[in-house]
Amino acid sequence: MANLDPTYSIGIPEMDAQHARWIQLIERFRAAASDHMLEQAGLDAAAHALEKLLEYTQCHFTSEERFLADRHYPGIDDHRRAHRELEAKVVALLGEIRAHKTNTTPLKLNLFVTVWLMEHIMQEDAAYASFVLGKR
Repeated sequence: MANLDPTYSIGIPEMDAQHARWIQLIERFRAAASDHMLEQAGLDAAAHALEKLLEYTQCHFTSEERFLADRHYPGIDDHRRAHRELEAKVVALLGEIRAHKTNTTPLKLNLFVTVWLMEHIMQEDAAYASFVLGKR
């Protein structure tokens, strides 16, 4: 397992370990998405990597939501909504990459995975970490 860049650490080892794995899968997707995205083999590789990322994202979100429920995090409903929104966007982008609807799909995927997912850790997860760590 790769170490988590301290920039993305929220100070909760269990979640940091999951985030490190998540970022590793994001990087794997980005590598696949950057190679030959206008060719079928590149699209297939990117779709496969995005499927793995989505699968792990759903597992991570389930784990994180259980963690937050156990700690009575008051913002859990908003956090769950953000998770469902993220999952829906990944599913939609996966559909786009499978259909190869537009030439902008690779760019949209790369930007989404890089910005949106990382922002989730830095903003949404940092908020619950402050709550959890403040209670300890």
